[in-house]
Amino acid sequence: MRKFRVVALLAAVSMAGCGGGGSTAPSAPVTPKSATISGSIAGLSANSTLLLVNNNAETIAVKASSSFKFANPVAAGAPYSVTLFANPNGNDCKVANDAGTIAQDGGDISNVAVTCQPAAIALLAYNVGVTVSGLAAGGSVSFADAQGNILKASANGLSVFAQSYSPLMLHGASYNVTVSLNPTGQTCTLANNTGTNDTTPNFTNFINVTATCK
Repeated sequence: MRKFRVVALLAAVSMAGCGGGGSTAPSAPVTPKSATISGSIAGLSANSTLLLVNNNAETIAVKASSSFKFANPVAAGAPYSVTLFANPNGNDCKVANDAGTIAQDGGDISNVAVTCQPAAIALLAYNVGVTVSGLAAGGSVSFADAQGNILKASANGLSVFAQSYSPLMLHGASYNVTVSLNPTGQTCTLANNTGTNDTTPNFTNFINVTATCK
């Protein structure tokens, strides 16, 4: 009987050493930390649209608001940089607290401040952008304006032609945006892509074309 007990004890020790005594539960995946970028707007004239860019990657259009917020978060440890795409017509705007690095704990940034005042000269300049929806991941779509300038969008959201326009320039009052290259396997349909932006009180500093891709 004593010999049987010794053998049983040795077998139990052997199983424990080989992991037979149980298993360790897998650790939960770590969720990467990130932060949203937002801030305040002061002094923007009525009916003006403010175009803001973060990290040269995401552009937002803000109108009739005292605040803004970018939709895409920035990863912890990564930089952020908020800039003006262009001054709205008749406004001279500055950005404070515009750049920095996201903390490792991913705390949100909410102190970016845009302050605007009347510009010395209003040149009636306006920008044209395209807000894309439905674009498949990894796809891209290209647009052309009436002057042959090309705008390529590789993600859903707002993209803006680099050029500005003015009704004081030859043919500058009319805008006409077309699709120059559809995404592979998709077709994009435009709305609000043609029109006139003249010197009447209806002048606006930003034209938003929409593109729905299917």
